[in-house]
Amino acid sequence: MAQHLRERARQAFLTNHRFVHGRMHGTGPLVLGPATVAVGDGTSTFARLAVEGGRILDILAADGPSDVPLPPGTTIAPGLLDLHTNGAGDLPFNRDHGHAVYQASRSYAACGATGFVAAVMTAPWESMLAAAADIVEAAHELEEGEPCGARCLGVHFEGPFLNQKFRRVHRGEWLLPASNERAREMIDVCRGALVMVTFAPEIDGAADAARLFCDHGIVCSAGHTSARYREGMLAIGMGFRSLTHAFNGMPPLDHRDPSLLAAFMQDRRTFVQVVCDGVHVAPVMVDLLYRTLGDRVVLVTDYMPVTDGDYRIEGGVVRTRDGTIAGSALRIDQAVRNYMTFTELPFAQAIIAATYAPARLLGLERELGRVAPGLRADLSFWDDELRVIGTMQGGRFVFGTIAPDRRLQAVSASAPS
Repeated sequence: MAQHLRERARQAFLTNHRFVHGRMHGTGPLVLGPATVAVGDGTSTFARLAVEGGRILDILAADGPSDVPLPPGTTIAPGLLDLHTNGAGDLPFNRDHGHAVYQASRSYAACGATGFVAAVMTAPWESMLAAAADIVEAAHELEEGEPCGARCLGVHFEGPFLNQKFRRVHRGEWLLPASNERAREMIDVCRGALVMVTFAPEIDGAADAARLFCDHGIVCSAGHTSARYREGMLAIGMGFRSLTHAFNGMPPLDHRDPSLLAAFMQDRRTFVQVVCDGVHVAPVMVDLLYRTLGDRVVLVTDYMPVTDGDYRIEGGVVRTRDGTIAGSALRIDQAVRNYMTFTELPFAQAIIAATYAPARLLGLERELGRVAPGLRADLSFWDDELRVIGTMQGGRFVFGTIAPDRRLQAVSASAPS
């Protein structure tokens, strides 16, 4: 039954959202531009791009013919990547599983994103595993067809191996100690698609679980933790390479007894994820993070669908009835614009935190995160006011009104409300 419902959702998704396709196979490369190209390494150039077979073929001189002329002031950048999202629209991954994956694929494409990681939050153990299995199946089904939206890059378990004191909206009765056996179950149910696990490095069994996750190339991200600086250093020694939603779900960065955030700021092997909405973290602290971390900042949304009366959007964040922050209502493209404002960075530098940095964190930098020959043609298109006007995934337009030549059909996809 679940598979039947997923197939119906997939067919409805494909029927209701026709997409602009690149040049047909065998007819040569598709040339885009000219436009400003934000490469993803902090530099930019005015050029044309040649795309073929789903990959970037070459960066060409600006002068010359183009199959896709772009409006004046257009910037082409790598597709955005969001490594921490709990769903899309009003569909959380925990509840709506594969249906939420299709919704997220469309919604994220409208934000200039070409990839997202689906988070499964703390819930009854078997429920978490079932949600992950269904998400993975939907992600595989999307991969089997032609590009039609942002890709689901894998699963992120946020829980259940969290510290009770810093669990926040994660229900205490569902938290569990970490173990090698439970870690193995998480890995097995995801069939190679588990890419990140957020857990507290100080809880029982964390070292054993971290060892197994690291052996399978899975990112260990510290979060919902009571760990201080010394424990943070030990966590990095255990293999943790990421910190989940910096400053949130952890002790403060006290000047006499700092949290593990200080350790992750200090060690250049790590990345620090930040929800850049100006509420989760004050703008001045985002700026200080950038000044300390540079290209190790990873922008995430921690988007939380509002599904019932237990949650509300207040001041741009999602809160529970008692006022606890449960997530954000942030779009990943807005996170980039906020980051530019908070840090006074130009677009070509700010975009690293939502493209190349997350790609490096997941070990995908040879495929994603930059505009360079040989990499996937996963691209975002921005107007002169830095609004997303188009998204290309695997060499095919999956959002926007940018049209290749007259032989190909332009479509307009609406952004999510």
